Amino acid sequence: MKKIAIMLDDGYHDLELWVPYYRLKEEGIDFDILAWENRAYKGQFSIDSISPTRLLSDTLENYGLVFFPGAKSPENLLRNTESVKIVRKMHDQGTHLATICHSPLLLGEAGLLGGKNVTGHSSIKPAMERLGANYVDSPVVRSSDNILTGRTHFDLAIFMPEFMRVIRSL
Repeated sequence: MKKIAIMLDDGYHDLELWVPYYRLKEEGIDFDILAWENRAYKGQFSIDSISPTRLLSDTLENYGLVFFPGAKSPENLLRNTESVKIVRKMHDQGTHLATICHSPLLLGEAGLLGGKNVTGHSSIKPAMERLGANYVDSPVVRSSDNILTGRTHFDLAIFMPEFMRVIRSL
């Protein structure tokens, strides 16, 4: 199995990080936490903090899947223009990309969602449509062979089985 990564910044939705984090741990799956700076990152509700295991400025491995928690994390990642380039490069290398909540915005800014069905938090529907995606109000949408989108933390019980299916297929 190829290595997995979680890419984040401050303001991630706590449940959207910690539920997948512990699910990967339970399965014994090796994964990296990717961020721009070597420091503790806090979630939206400050339940806990997490530090990266790899920096986005490093030469990154060819990951099998990268997951992006939502809330303010994607917006904060977009403040560094290199984030979009990294997401695009990962996609071009065949990396599976899994998003939830507001994080499909990263894929949209990287030009990866044109003509694809996607889901996410309802507040991003106008942005997704401006970026050429077809927004679908559904708990989980597999947009293509390598793009998986989830609506919100309320849908994690539906999103996580599909997320794990993708990982097991790598």
